[in-house]
Amino acid sequence: MEYQTNNYTVDKQNTENVIKADVRQKVITFLMEAIEKEFGPDAAVTMVRTGNTTKTNEIGFIAGVATNDGEDVPIVVTLNPTVKTFVARKTDKRTYVPFDLAEAKAAYETYIDEKEAKAAEAAEKKAKKIAADQAARAKKAEAAEG
Repeated sequence: MEYQTNNYTVDKQNTENVIKADVRQKVITFLMEAIEKEFGPDAAVTMVRTGNTTKTNEIGFIAGVATNDGEDVPIVVTLNPTVKTFVARKTDKRTYVPFDLAEAKAAYETYIDEKEAKAAEAAEKKAKKIAADQAARAKKAEAAEG
């Protein structure tokens, strides 16, 4: 697979981590510019530090304003782009395998299909219960009249 931009060669100076940091910074810059273009300067796009015990640096911006009890409050969104492992390697504690986008996509599609099937099953069960309850009420009303 060939890409027009961001082609790298892994070597002793240009390790996977160095490449991942470079790609992440390029993606962060791109996302911040795209967010500001889409949401405008009022979005206050910036880097933020979040997390309680484990701190992470993320993109933060105001995506809108909500009125809550008469007070306007910002709707803040944070994004944390992650560059996935792309080199197979093994350490004493762990084996790293390259991230497989097609496999992850298939897993997500399976998850969505299962979620929709479960929701459809629950809706069908609910509809049957409502119909049974309505029939029982109608039968009870009919018995009360007769």
